[in-house]
Amino acid sequence: MHSSLYILASGVLAVALLVLLIAKAKLHPFIALLISTLLLGLANGLGPTKTVETVTDNFGSTLSVTGLVIAMGTVLGGLLLNSGGADRIADVLVGNRAAVWMPLSIGLAAVIIGLPNLFEVTFVLLVPLVFSVARKYNRNLLAVGLPMAAGLMTSHALLPPGPATVMAAQAYDASLGITILYGILVGVPVLLVGALLFPRLIARWNITGNNGALELLGDNGGAGGTGTGTAGPSGPSGSTGGGTAVAVRTGTRAPATQQPSLAACLSTVLVAPVMMIVGTLLPDALPDHGWYSPVLDAIGNPVIALLVSVLYAYWALGIRLGSNGTQLLANTKKGLTPVISLLLIIGAGGALKGMLNGIGLSDIIADNTQSWSISPILFAWLIAAIFRIALGSGTVAVAAATGIITPVLAQHPGTPVELIVLATCTGAMIFSHVSDGAFWIFKEYFGLTVPETLKTWSLLVTVQAVVGLISILIVDAVVQLF
Repeated sequence: MHSSLYILASGVLAVALLVLLIAKAKLHPFIALLISTLLLGLANGLGPTKTVETVTDNFGSTLSVTGLVIAMGTVLGGLLLNSGGADRIADVLVGNRAAVWMPLSIGLAAVIIGLPNLFEVTFVLLVPLVFSVARKYNRNLLAVGLPMAAGLMTSHALLPPGPATVMAAQAYDASLGITILYGILVGVPVLLVGALLFPRLIARWNITGNNGALELLGDNGGAGGTGTGTAGPSGPSGSTGGGTAVAVRTGTRAPATQQPSLAACLSTVLVAPVMMIVGTLLPDALPDHGWYSPVLDAIGNPVIALLVSVLYAYWALGIRLGSNGTQLLANTKKGLTPVISLLLIIGAGGALKGMLNGIGLSDIIADNTQSWSISPILFAWLIAAIFRIALGSGTVAVAAATGIITPVLAQHPGTPVELIVLATCTGAMIFSHVSDGAFWIFKEYFGLTVPETLKTWSLLVTVQAVVGLISILIVDAVVQLF
């Protein structure tokens, strides 16, 4: 049996190796996580067989619920995009409102459209809308782009079925229904600060972005191309402006006669969250062991809730608009493709968390932090923030941080674990920089330099992360009163 100091040092070295493999060797995070986890087990004497068993068991258990939830959320998002539903939501919310409401309108549209979608997918979809609105209101490109990005980050980091919140909720055994409720409360100030206040604060720096990209929209606000440029770690392929993104949005828009109604679009997005909230809160208001108990259990289960929402979307955004089974199958496959890499990262992050438990590091952390006076919310936020800055990816940061944060929760039973979920996710928002793919997507599509991107995108998510922490602490203080 190794000493506590040896186990702690091996854990630190494993994390350092993870950072080097991702940041310097440019390995895919899944491979880097796998290598670091395997070496950590071998270094602590688990042996090859036990090490691999620990990895595979925890990889599978992590994806048992998380993988299903994220995959179905992605399918739902794909149906929303391909049916023209996302365009419908954006057009109605932004519409012809007065310029003063524009930042909040586009931020709210980004929150709703981003709920079932991956960040990069929604970003590419909404960039053409940013160009159109900027030209319509004769505004600085970033005066529109920053509220859009703020809305996406709010949705991505605080509201299930976002990958980070789902992963952290499973790690901490938190209720997704309650996480949604707290996420809405925390998300309001995070969105308002990011969409309304932040663009005004940095206006004096006069960073305009590539307003010349507006010309790519043409006279009618549309693009003539049919490209489907994709975004990667070093930016979007085939474009440094907005042309590729415009083509993506134009290519996914359904014909005007077949566009779904706003009610169909919103109900598709909201079916699962409402089911989870009802299934979480209603049992507490009713007597136990009634005939309705298994029904409410089913309604509140995230897997069932999302499956129902997907089936509803098949009808509301597919069959009802004239799509056949072949088209729905193609849209489902298209929606699932981007999530494969993400699921591998999440599974490998769960393997790392399981390895930390397997070698006894989690127990050491729990024992040594028992006497700390630091709030568990602040602790979770700081650990996730450190991993975010070191690793770049917010998803990888959450995956790595949960293994350290989980054992500390037992020492603070009074803190709602759902707030720890949000603290971890807001910490993982902070200071996106050059090792984060989203940094390059923002830079390239808005035509910024690296210093300008640091002053806009990186500072935006940092401000939102800090506001998120403050909001979570306030919500916790209120909850402790009751």
